[in-house]
Amino acid sequence: MNVPLIQQEDVEKLLSMRDCIQLMKQVQTAISTGQISNPARNFVALEGKQNFFGLMPGELSTKSVFGAKLISLYPENPKRASLPAVQGYVLLFDSTTGAPCALVEAASITATRTAAASAAATDALARKDASVLTLLGYGVQAESHLAAILEIRDIKKVNVWGPRHDKAGSFAATQSQRHNIEIIAVDKREEAITNADILCAVSNASHAIIQGSWIAEGTHINLVGAHTPDAREADARCMVRSRIFTEINAIALCESGDLLLAIASGELSTKDIIGEIGLVYNGDLPGRTTEKDITLYKSLGNISQDLIAAEFVFRKYQKL
Repeated sequence: MNVPLIQQEDVEKLLSMRDCIQLMKQVQTAISTGQISNPARNFVALEGKQNFFGLMPGELSTKSVFGAKLISLYPENPKRASLPAVQGYVLLFDSTTGAPCALVEAASITATRTAAASAAATDALARKDASVLTLLGYGVQAESHLAAILEIRDIKKVNVWGPRHDKAGSFAATQSQRHNIEIIAVDKREEAITNADILCAVSNASHAIIQGSWIAEGTHINLVGAHTPDAREADARCMVRSRIFTEINAIALCESGDLLLAIASGELSTKDIIGEIGLVYNGDLPGRTTEKDITLYKSLGNISQDLIAAEFVFRKYQKL
């Protein structure tokens, strides 16, 4: 059996950000309306407890494939070896025959679909006139989120902040030239956050780097970087002030430290979560209700996002 191996360069060529944003709207709507279920994902801590092996199985009931994402997660890779933190593949099977049909490189799928999911949520929740984007972080997800947000809003200025100002400056210079837009590396985190219309937290912080008192009325926030119950990027005050939307409520209440730590402190309740973003996409749930609302999308990712993106790439690859 000859199973195609679809590598990063083909994924990047075949999966445009614009197409992926539409795929994320489609799959999240299917999840929230009960057409797709997401089994629990399993992360095995490797020796030293800093690195992980992840297995995420699932099925696209609206498509012709099922499969699993198999990855290693080595958070220190970008610092010590200039390697991706996430490495692995999405293995697709044909739903009719059960035969494996493709191996699709996972890091590029993850980078694009994560940012596309944030952009889809931003398109539904951010003010239409939002023109200032702030990125908290300067890694792969900062790069992909910049490209994604530029697809759905007329961004005039971008602020980037991170713990190393030199890296923020390098990111700003490179991406400013790539996208022909003003990008500024900002020294003070509070300044970067306060001046944002759209705020994307794509850091590897384990503690709150966003103070709720810094958020201006009307801001939209994407919380992307923290994905364990004991880590968060936003403090409880930020969560309390926001209209909160998740991808899947049940998973968010198991994995999101941004939510769980605020609930544990007694400042937030599960009733404060407005609902799943898919219900906003299909019109069953209101998103932004006023221009002054602070809206917040908590990103964790799910296997259905990976499968629909990988299946899209595979179908286009077959036509090459």
